[in-house]
Amino acid sequence: MLCTVTVHHQTVVVDGLDIFYREAGSRRAPGLLLLHGFPSSSFMFRHLLPALADRYRVVAPDYPGFGYSSFPSSDQFDYSFDNYARVLDVFTQAVGLDRYVLYLHDYGCPIGLRLALLHPRRVTGLIVQDGNAYEEGLGRQWDTAKAYWREPTPENRERLPEWLNAEGTREQYTAGVPPEQIRLYAPDTWTLDWVLMSRPGNVEVQFDLFTDYRSNVRLYPSFHEFFRKYHPPALVIWGKHDAYFDVAEAECYRRDLPEAEIHVLDAGHKALETHCTEITQLIRDFLARKLAST
Repeated sequence: MLCTVTVHHQTVVVDGLDIFYREAGSRRAPGLLLLHGFPSSSFMFRHLLPALADRYRVVAPDYPGFGYSSFPSSDQFDYSFDNYARVLDVFTQAVGLDRYVLYLHDYGCPIGLRLALLHPRRVTGLIVQDGNAYEEGLGRQWDTAKAYWREPTPENRERLPEWLNAEGTREQYTAGVPPEQIRLYAPDTWTLDWVLMSRPGNVEVQFDLFTDYRSNVRLYPSFHEFFRKYHPPALVIWGKHDAYFDVAEAECYRRDLPEAEIHVLDAGHKALETHCTEITQLIRDFLARKLAST
């Protein structure tokens, strides 16, 4: 079968930075803003965009320092989750995306929820795929990180596991995954991620972002208040083999969003790589029911 969906690859200037993004679907259709995680880029949505474009306008940007967006030095750009949300706010205005469902994965979750705090009424729904907003998701594997966040000393930094390297990049996809599933992962993913992350200065930027992750935890109560006040329709999808965000997190969303629809898949942290067809169907069913009532 011939592919009949066109995905556009383009850039828009935001505060002097080239922000690369992928887009598919009619500009008149309901909007979906897809926000990638670490150490990925909009490349992670390469299969999802055309799968949803018949009904929705699907837009997936790369953050500064990720993917094909500009990579300014850290003395020229504030690499923080707050600043990423600010850049995305300007980005959505530049591309004419006034209302949107947020797809939140990994880093994209606190970035997107910050965007929701800025403009809560623009958010027509949430699709959370292995995206953390509760303490339960930060299991024992985060103990050394929490110690470093409390006391960012050289000694505590030395205790952190090494992950900002080629093998750590690959493990973002394969850690915790049953051996029989690993053959389903295209090595293009972690290869592209590491090629971009290994640019001079990028590993240091990534560590700065990791250090700033503690600011996301402080905002969890504000995220929960947004859930309770605006009760956006929510679809929560989790890989039960996720080695980074504990699967116990998925059910936590029902505390503040009692009607959240939760699906735990036989997948890892990067579930789109192995379960894109299943996730696509969940999204299409969810949006068909929920967007009609918003």
